[in-house]
Amino acid sequence: MKGRIFSILVAVLAGMLVLACAKQVALTGGTKDVTPPEAKASSPENGSTNFSSKHKSKYIIVKFNEYIKLNDVSSKLIVSPPMEEKPVAVVSGKKLKIKLNTTQLKPNTTYCLNFNDAIADINENNALNSFVYAFSTGPEIDSMQFAGTVFDSYTRKPVDDAWVMLYKDFSDTAVTTKIPDYITKVDKKGNFYINFVAENDYKVFALRDNNSDFMFNLPEEGIAFIDTVFRPAVEVSYDTVKAKDSLKTDSIVTKYNYTPDDIKLLLFKENKTPQFFKSSKRVKRNYFELVFNFTQYEKYNFTVPGDSAVFVWANDNPDTVRIWLKDTSLIASDTLKIFAEYVDPAFPDSVHYDTLKFRKQDKLFPDTLLTMKLSKEKRPDSDYSILFSQPVETFDASKLTLFGAVDTLFEKMDSRVEKDSLNPLRLRVVADITEGRKYRIAVDSAFATCIYGYTNKADSVDIVPMRETDFGALKVIFQDDRPYFVELIQGDKVMAHASVSGKEASFVYLTPGKYDIRVVEDENQNGRWDTGDYSIHLQPEKVFYYPQQYEIRSSWEHEVTWENKE
Repeated sequence: MKGRIFSILVAVLAGMLVLACAKQVALTGGTKDVTPPEAKASSPENGSTNFSSKHKSKYIIVKFNEYIKLNDVSSKLIVSPPMEEKPVAVVSGKKLKIKLNTTQLKPNTTYCLNFNDAIADINENNALNSFVYAFSTGPEIDSMQFAGTVFDSYTRKPVDDAWVMLYKDFSDTAVTTKIPDYITKVDKKGNFYINFVAENDYKVFALRDNNSDFMFNLPEEGIAFIDTVFRPAVEVSYDTVKAKDSLKTDSIVTKYNYTPDDIKLLLFKENKTPQFFKSSKRVKRNYFELVFNFTQYEKYNFTVPGDSAVFVWANDNPDTVRIWLKDTSLIASDTLKIFAEYVDPAFPDSVHYDTLKFRKQDKLFPDTLLTMKLSKEKRPDSDYSILFSQPVETFDASKLTLFGAVDTLFEKMDSRVEKDSLNPLRLRVVADITEGRKYRIAVDSAFATCIYGYTNKADSVDIVPMRETDFGALKVIFQDDRPYFVELIQGDKVMAHASVSGKEASFVYLTPGKYDIRVVEDENQNGRWDTGDYSIHLQPEKVFYYPQQYEIRSSWEHEVTWENKE
């Protein structure tokens, strides 16, 4: 019995020893593959000539060194010149098969099939960038090239979703009615590169193509054009490379520089989209918001049948119109119509008439209280203002009292109250409120009465005026007399705007921070940027940006001398 127990113990200990010695490690499978597939051979050969007569097979076959797959090839494959029936690409193991309709090939033409990064290995998805298969239906392969960048004409940022097209046809209607002779798509940085181009004269366009027909024929599409005619060329140069060994002869290296290689295209969208209301909402029974699809610079008129006292308000150059009903029976009505009459900026010779119908509201009952907002701050460049929730009809200035601190006490000060001419929701308090002193505003109930007869509740607030040294100033100086205006931008918001007068644009009381500086050459001097119009060969107004963000510091007077580098 003892021997048997001993044998069992020995077996258990031996098993534990084996487990202890057997170190467990994860199976790694070796070094990770980071190399994209490599094309080893093709049939017919890449760069073939006399393609139509030589191509007897149903497919073009490209063999790779590993198993491959295609990623979004339908959108990434670019054929130049474009074909009406686009080639079909499929994968079979390590082979790429390309089927095309040879009956649509033009004679003596070089075709380029650019797969961009659609081809990748099947395991790690390593993409082969810009794989190109080219062939010619004639005896020679065209070898000229075009290169450049597409920018947004307003933001001057690179455009990453545009096509660049070459036309041998110089007529104005070519880009609107014909397929281009050569085409490519920009990369993520806006750069484009068209190779295998025949030596000829071309006009160059960029297009944001919304209907995938490679023609500029929709109002929402973006276009860039240059009236200059370009002819591709190659410049040959020779460099001498000194031999490292004194016994050997220096070698000559031939360099080829293909031009044009720095074309800059400025893409814009024409102002030919008809204006309409992109939203219309009955927020409350008595309150409506109508939003145009873009800023309304022209005149407008809104009427509500049965309500001659309706209150309509919009900011200068508005895209949102606010309407308050006054008639109580219409406010109580579940259905209502508003008639809109406005001039379309895209078609200024015509007037639009819209009927907006409303059947429900978001909030069942209108507000029965006039709310009031008293700010704790007061800027040195503006009067103190009080904001209300609804348009103010009347106010009683005797129910507002301004106090100024003297030591620890507050003394009553002179002040007057005025309506803001631009904003019916605001009243301005005009008084000698200066920095370095505390103030208090006390407002009694029923100080203001809105268009519905509702009044405010009493309230008060202590004010500490902002100091002039809390702000910075900027002067932009120009060296020519062109009609510029300057905008200071944070993010996508214009924080300040100034026209140039006497070769200077001045900004005061700027909140410290970093700003982008945008300069617009305002050719028609209307104070805003205007886009172009291809039909009359009008380019957009020129826009320039300071090369880096400019930091405004408090209590500093900054100065920038502007140099245009077009």
